[in-house]
Amino acid sequence: MSLRGVDLRTALAAMLLAAGAYAVTAGYQFVYDDLHIIQNKTLLHSLANWREILTTTWWGYGLYRPLTELTFAVDWALSDGDPRWFHVVNVLLHAGTSGLVFALARGGLGTMGAGAAALFFAVHPVHVEAVANVVGRAEVLAAALALAAALAYRADGAAAAAGDTGWRRGGWSLGALLALGLGLAAKETAFAIPGIFLLIDWFDGNRHDERMGQRFRRHWVLWAASVAVSLEWLWVRSLVVGGLAGDQPAPGLEGESFVGRALVMAPVVLEYVRLLFLPARLSADYSPDFLPAAAALTPRGVAGLAALALAVTVAVRARRRAPMVTLGLAWMGGTLLIVSNLIVPTGVLVAERALYLPSVGAVLVLAWLAAWAEASWGRVGLGFAALLVALGLVRTLTRVPTWRDNNHFFPQLVREAPGSFRSFWVAGALAYGSADRQSGEALIRRAIVTYPYHPGPWGDLAVQLEQDGRWLEAAQHFRAAFTIDSTDVLKGLLASRNYLRAGLVDSAVAVAARIGTAYPHDAHYFAAMAEVESVRGRFAAALTWRRRVAWKSPRTWQAWYLTAQEALAARYCWEARRSTAQVRALRPELPQLVELERRLEELRCDG
Repeated sequence: MSLRGVDLRTALAAMLLAAGAYAVTAGYQFVYDDLHIIQNKTLLHSLANWREILTTTWWGYGLYRPLTELTFAVDWALSDGDPRWFHVVNVLLHAGTSGLVFALARGGLGTMGAGAAALFFAVHPVHVEAVANVVGRAEVLAAALALAAALAYRADGAAAAAGDTGWRRGGWSLGALLALGLGLAAKETAFAIPGIFLLIDWFDGNRHDERMGQRFRRHWVLWAASVAVSLEWLWVRSLVVGGLAGDQPAPGLEGESFVGRALVMAPVVLEYVRLLFLPARLSADYSPDFLPAAAALTPRGVAGLAALALAVTVAVRARRRAPMVTLGLAWMGGTLLIVSNLIVPTGVLVAERALYLPSVGAVLVLAWLAAWAEASWGRVGLGFAALLVALGLVRTLTRVPTWRDNNHFFPQLVREAPGSFRSFWVAGALAYGSADRQSGEALIRRAIVTYPYHPGPWGDLAVQLEQDGRWLEAAQHFRAAFTIDSTDVLKGLLASRNYLRAGLVDSAVAVAARIGTAYPHDAHYFAAMAEVESVRGRFAAALTWRRRVAWKSPRTWQAWYLTAQEALAARYCWEARRSTAQVRALRPELPQLVELERRLEELRCDG
């Protein structure tokens, strides 16, 4: 739908307000997760790595957002890594998204109502984390592309209703599918888009006195194609990530069934309502002490379920007289479902950044209220809208400075969430990164004491202890991480390796045996057993395990290099020559080849 005259001016006003509210971030630094995902991820520092970017995960595991990472790589190339440029791009994307909200709302509200929706969205305080923290771009991109897909799908429906079968309608169809595909590549929340398409068909059918089924039948092929694209992306994602699950489940969600997760999340419904409609208190982390997670029906859980039932009741009863309210509530419900931990458990119970797309539904409801009040009582409606915009702007302006740099962010985070293990964990990692090893260790140990059931702090501290040569402590921490998350077999291998360095062979054997029990065909198990047998002096047995690692990874030079070393120790010349030849074929410039060939000659294995 094209925007002209007063509509265009209103949309531009909302976009300018959105940009103005966050203009100060143009001088901000990388903060919090920005350092791990952008500053320290050298893969993103050159566009020459674009192929690797398309096949790498977001955190190194669990998540896949190649489009967002490609935009970071482009930003790095254009700015030489200047964080201020990254922030400017985030602000512009948020401003553009506010304009798209106007276009969506204008399909069912007048200029005043649509303008209110866009203005509410522009200054909604819950957006601060997504806009002011650079990695929040994943949320902004996914939301912008979801809105673009919805508008293209609406235009396709209108063209179908007019009997258009030409190139124009084909363009809308392709645009909807392209926006969907790009949205999925930005963030997983875009999986809600096919559901949004159904809401658009229902809403537009209601506006034109049509049944949803009648409108849907005109372009059901497009909707079916959107489902196919989503399923295909799910398949691609599983190839890169290694499965359908996301990252380590949040505290309280580990091992819970669907019913258990529903009970854990029931009280969180109240937080969703508060953050979307009364976002006075904001935090970058919702720690277990603030938001207890228990798979039981608590009073807060009952209240959350009651709020959910009330929302469903209002949506159903308003579907004829106030369809925009129904659309807004359904939009919130459908998009929140993706991040609710019900379908797939994620690493957080609540994240303000994850409410960026659901907030579109909230502002549609508020905009309808403002338009209704304006139609009923004139200036009262305008005053209501102005008050909400003013309150949102003030809270946004007071919240944004929290994200200026880490010196401002972490003290504020500790004040907001004093029981947050994550704040101590990340602060510790950053302290290590700035060479303050004493503070880094103290902070991560505090994270472990605060919440000992997450493998991340255990594993990160183990890596640092290993670098310090504290083998036994490193082994114990790697083992704890592996005990908490037994799927992370690398941690098991590292635990076994450090036990060997500490001289505790039996402990190393115990860890290796545990890996083998769960994953008898995993290369990490083979490597652990090879190291154990080598330390025991059983070089022939170690060689057998090394061969199995190399056979599993025939294109990995390190596997053949270790096999060659083990073969030399076992004085097995034929295998030593073969493995050395494999190393030479894979890495002919490798300096260690000289040493291998010298040892082959010493053992008279060069003939």
